[in-house]
Amino acid sequence: MTTGPLAAPARAASASRPGGPAAPALRRHLLLAVLAALLMLCAGLLPAGPSVTVAVAANFLAVAVVLALLVRSGRRSAHSAGWRWYAVSVALSAAGALVAGAWMPWGQTALGSVPGHVLVVVAVWRMLDRTSLRAARARMATMFVLFVVADLLTVHTLYHLSIGRSGGLPLDQTVALFGLLFSIALGTGLSLVFIAVCAAHQRRVGWLLFASQVATAQAGALSSIATGPGPVQLLACAASVLGLALLAVACAADRPVPCADRRPADGSTLGALLPHATAMAGGSLLLLSVPVTGTLTIFGTTLGVLGLGALFAHQAVSWRTQQHLTQDLQRSEAHFRTLVRGSTDTVVLLDDRLTVTWVSPAITDLLGVEPQAVVGRPIADTVHPDDAAGLVSAMAAPGDEAVRTRSARVRHRDGSWRLLQAQVRDLRSDPDVGALVLYCRDVTATAPLPVATDLAFSTTDPATGLPNRSALTQRLTAVLRTPSAAGTSLVVLGVDGLPDGDDAAALRALTTRFSRALRGDDWLARSGAGEFAVVVGGSIADAETVAARLVAAVEPLASGPGATLRLTAAAGVTVLSADVDAGEVLRWGDLALRSARAAGPGQVRRHSDALRITQDRQETLRADLADALCGDQLHLVYQPVVDLALRRTASVEALLRWRHPVYGPVSPAEFIPLAEESSLITDIGRWVLTHATAAVAALPHPDLGVAVNVSARHVRSGALVDDVLAALDASGLPASRLVLEITESVLLDDGHVVADLQLLRRLGVRIAVDDFGTGWSSLAYLVGLPIDVLKMDRQFLADVETDPQRRALCASVLHLGSSLGLAVVVEGVETQAELQLLRDMGHRFIQGFLLARPMDVVALETQLPGIGADGTPTTGTDPAHPVGARFPRPPR
Repeated sequence: MTTGPLAAPARAASASRPGGPAAPALRRHLLLAVLAALLMLCAGLLPAGPSVTVAVAANFLAVAVVLALLVRSGRRSAHSAGWRWYAVSVALSAAGALVAGAWMPWGQTALGSVPGHVLVVVAVWRMLDRTSLRAARARMATMFVLFVVADLLTVHTLYHLSIGRSGGLPLDQTVALFGLLFSIALGTGLSLVFIAVCAAHQRRVGWLLFASQVATAQAGALSSIATGPGPVQLLACAASVLGLALLAVACAADRPVPCADRRPADGSTLGALLPHATAMAGGSLLLLSVPVTGTLTIFGTTLGVLGLGALFAHQAVSWRTQQHLTQDLQRSEAHFRTLVRGSTDTVVLLDDRLTVTWVSPAITDLLGVEPQAVVGRPIADTVHPDDAAGLVSAMAAPGDEAVRTRSARVRHRDGSWRLLQAQVRDLRSDPDVGALVLYCRDVTATAPLPVATDLAFSTTDPATGLPNRSALTQRLTAVLRTPSAAGTSLVVLGVDGLPDGDDAAALRALTTRFSRALRGDDWLARSGAGEFAVVVGGSIADAETVAARLVAAVEPLASGPGATLRLTAAAGVTVLSADVDAGEVLRWGDLALRSARAAGPGQVRRHSDALRITQDRQETLRADLADALCGDQLHLVYQPVVDLALRRTASVEALLRWRHPVYGPVSPAEFIPLAEESSLITDIGRWVLTHATAAVAALPHPDLGVAVNVSARHVRSGALVDDVLAALDASGLPASRLVLEITESVLLDDGHVVADLQLLRRLGVRIAVDDFGTGWSSLAYLVGLPIDVLKMDRQFLADVETDPQRRALCASVLHLGSSLGLAVVVEGVETQAELQLLRDMGHRFIQGFLLARPMDVVALETQLPGIGADGTPTTGTDPAHPVGARFPRPPR
């Protein structure tokens, strides 16, 4: 275990948020770095002979300690690749200085560290954000040149003011000094670029890198002017140790930050002023040196001219970038205004005092008033007096960004009252919005109608004659204003199996059945396509009884000669509460209905806090999935597949895992279906392909294959072939070592799917059918399709030890695969008895917890399982017997 003053930075594992919990730890680490440098100076208290020897030995000991810290802390950092290069640069600098010290004279030994200092450029370059590099290449290039010139100008001026005035150094020492300082100036300049363009949470890492470069430059300068052992050499060692310690502190402070906590990486005041401040500092120092020395050197003049040229180029590039940004902003604003102007929903922004600060032009179509007539008015003054108190109390309460629904009556310009329903998002904590955002729509009649029968028609469903959803909303709003609201419940009934469109005959037949099942005071409405709602006067238990009768009333319906509609139903039940509005009650009912449908046909589910918590969790996970991709939340584990014939691991299956910053580990069974609802599943699949192939390609197992699950959406997107080729090209993994696992249903798709899979097989990639036997399982489709492997689902092994039919089924799948030339992988093997049975049947490829649980990529190097001579699983790999085996390709 590393000890000493430099050990503490490696233990910094807290968040790197400025001003947050990590700030005291950072101050402690900086204090330890300064103390380490002071301890080096204390070596001067020793006798003159051994003092420098002790200091130099301690300096190289500090190098070893910092190297260990960089390797260990760098793995957990936000820029692991950059810190690996930093470790190489420190090692190369120390080795070069050690070699040069053995045969070069005093004053020139520091030249041996020049290659290591040059590698700092590569290290910092790997830390720069690739998006920023692509977006501002020219600006960053001019900034880098300006910083390097300013560094060299500062160094030259200080040399001219100090050593140059006293006669200067010999030519060989001068060349060595400026060669060393030029190599350090490259890394210093790039570290200033990092500070200028990085995000706010990474800026202190940049300042630590810059401070480390400055200390290293001082160490190199002192070492170059030293003529032998003495105080100058002691100061050089102390400055070197300080630079190394600051580097270790920077590595410990460089921790990943969730996407939600990140600030924009560009456009900061510091990023705009730093190049000019650096140029002003270098130029001012050069001008101030003239009155002191009375001369202006040719080298200093040249650097000054170069600095002015670099500043001019940087200003020109910045102006051009600003012009492009201004044009993009103008186009974005025009696009936003066009979208808002064309939206049918009116958008309203409210400040903390619930005063209207902005309203979209659609308010004119909604209420007949101009936007300027509404802006500046409190929201309570714009709604019906009976609705104002409840609306204000609901919106004033703190909330999250989840969408809430509120309803209120608002007066139209013609004097009539309109019932508006608003979806509310609380974005007051968002620095880009800072307001409550309301999306308003009219849920009453779209125009004032003079005849009562026309008004009834606007709130009546034409297919059934029942009240429609607008009438339901009005009914609930009216009930919620009464003191007896708590004694009323809502039933939301969902009917599945109805044909598309409004089948008037079927709907009327259902309406008749429902009317017979209801009590006299129950109020029936059609709330949507395939959905009905009943306002029940009574407790939640009464509503559940009514819901059960309604569900039972849904039976098959005759839809024509010899045709029958097979209908099923489920129902959700919720109780009304005086502190909510109609929109929230309908949301609760829909949530309970979704829960009932998930439980199966004929089920009735009551809304509860558990359902709400589950729904909120799903909405949170759905919203956070995108952040999981750009943050350090997703990772892969690998479960081995063992070849019983060769008694070793043939391949590994890459399995995705998500560690949520709030909920902790989230099961793939929970978040993968959420990702499949959008195109995000394709992005996740691309991420898994890239990381899995790169991880396995880096292992010391040249024949180990890797299997990656591919979603149906990714296959159908048409991007799979390009994504696979990109992953293989980036990782260097041979195509023959990659297995793509797809579901059976994907093979039924027409169009390009089969052609894409055939193309991948011709390139060498293997195709596996995952969970074989749980989908359509039409054996006719297995012939002629691009398939190499069948993965037999775990359910085939249920009771396989005691059920002869199960054993026969397992043997049949093996025989089927062998007949078609397909490899069969048995999943879910968990007992030694199952393993022995499968082995006796002739199964070759086995996967399950008995052999190995999913493991991280580090464990794959030494903990891959196998089968011992006695038939029991073993752990660990023998370097003399490499792992890996190719799945056979079926004959075609």
